[in-house]
Amino acid sequence: MMKVETEVNVKNIRSFYTSLKNELEKESEVILDLTDTVRIDSSAAQVIISAMSRAAVLNKKISITGASPEMKALLSLAGL
Repeated sequence: MMKVETEVNVKNIRSFYTSLKNELEKESEVILDLTDTVRIDSSAAQVIISAMSRAAVLNKKISITGASPEMKALLSLAGL
């Protein structure tokens, strides 16, 4: 399980990307824990979408847990 920071935006997207990439390389399923996450921007959504596409190619899975109703709505708008 990968605990996601309170905010993921252009300031910390590189570390989020690297962490997600590393998790995907070593695990068959990556669970993104958004319990403490209150905001993501479009760059974070793009990283998650890209990682999900990559996971499908590798026959792996990325799932999301702990998202607030507001975060679920935002993720839905982003196509997740």
